[in-house]
Amino acid sequence: MSPVDVPAVLRQGVRLFNRGRYLDAQIVWEDAWRQAPVDDRALLEALVQLAGGLQLRTRRGGMRGAEHLLAQALITLEDYRPAAHGLDVETLVSEFGAYVDWLRSVARPHRFTDELRIPRLKAA
Repeated sequence: MSPVDVPAVLRQGVRLFNRGRYLDAQIVWEDAWRQAPVDDRALLEALVQLAGGLQLRTRRGGMRGAEHLLAQALITLEDYRPAAHGLDVETLVSEFGAYVDWLRSVARPHRFTDELRIPRLKAA
């Protein structure tokens, strides 16, 4: 089994994620996680959780499960600040932290508003 090109996999997943294809991004990152170097596995796992949380929130109207996955992802991503493999983790943590705070303030899913508020992943 050859090692995975983590920066390339991150870019591929980011493109999918930023197009709202959260499940596809989750699958790309999860597949890479299995072959990634040990130091990169937590980063990939956090991105899987981020994509999974948004998939749950935007496609299934999940509240607590989505919030939990997003919060767990942000905790793990703290260790990768300010950037990792070309991904601006500093901005990711800041913007998604605000998004999670907003989620906690609403009583139910608001499909259109949710999708407008979801931050995009950015290059470092």
